Amino acid sequence: MKVTSLSTDQYLDLKRQFQLHKLPFKEDVDLSIHCSFKIGGVCPVVAEPESTEQILETLAIFQKLEIPWKILGGGTNVLISDHPNDLVVVRLSGAFKHFVELEEGVFKIGAATNTTPVFRQISLFGYTGAEFLSTIPGWTGGAVIQNAGCYGGELFDLLTEVEFLRDGEIFRLGPADIKHGYRTTEFLERKDSIILSIKMKLVKGTLSEIEESLKDKRDRRNSSQPKNKRSAGSMFKNPKIFDESQKEIKAWQLIDKSGLRGLYKGSAQISPEHCNFIVNTGGAKASDVAYLVEVVQEKVKKDSGVLLEREVEYFGSVP
Repeated sequence: MKVTSLSTDQYLDLKRQFQLHKLPFKEDVDLSIHCSFKIGGVCPVVAEPESTEQILETLAIFQKLEIPWKILGGGTNVLISDHPNDLVVVRLSGAFKHFVELEEGVFKIGAATNTTPVFRQISLFGYTGAEFLSTIPGWTGGAVIQNAGCYGGELFDLLTEVEFLRDGEIFRLGPADIKHGYRTTEFLERKDSIILSIKMKLVKGTLSEIEESLKDKRDRRNSSQPKNKRSAGSMFKNPKIFDESQKEIKAWQLIDKSGLRGLYKGSAQISPEHCNFIVNTGGAKASDVAYLVEVVQEKVKKDSGVLLEREVEYFGSVP
């Protein structure tokens, strides 16, 4: 698919509007520094709204100028385009980077908070149940969109409310009113939705047991992932299939069975340590990773009859 870059005039008009409305933005941002893959090109303009009002003003300008846009959070589950100049990136800032305990055990957490330090801190306040979230990198908004989880827990198990913006209206819905499942939510389909914050209620626990739980989950995470941290986590969802003994067959097992462990394209590699990870060994392009993704899907489909579904989202035009 041919990528249509935004024109210089479009960017100039956009910057004038941002300056007129006193909306925060940055120019010529290297997006590779904002993702765990360390892959991605330079985006000419990145909007950084600090409040819901500023988000609404920013979106109104995009609509007026007919400019496409996309939200970028912590960048831990995305593969960013090598040429992100066909859209404007939005990264939440300001009030969205904070969390607060509203009452005992009830927390309101901004969408732009970093999950690992936030949920570790909340756990060390003496509340239990969210320890697993301290091992999942990224921003809280992205965790909502993906229904992030591990070690038998999912974010939606803990939520009492998601606050989000859609079609210019603010919604506050409980988990029962939001379509969600294993590593998926309706927000993956509704790209026009912007997560603003979440609320969750946790119960008090024993601090020594919580600390042990945090350590155990951190150690398990570190031992199960490649030493090269330049990746986006698991590239493919587990297909939810089982062998004759009803033991779940994992995506990595199918990839390994197809003999793809360690395969290179450019500076991207299917990790020899964990073959459901694709790692950037230094200077990899989005096109390199996309090539390996396609090879895996085609080879596993041919060998095992299973079409693996990507867990990592493509951000912009990839390849």
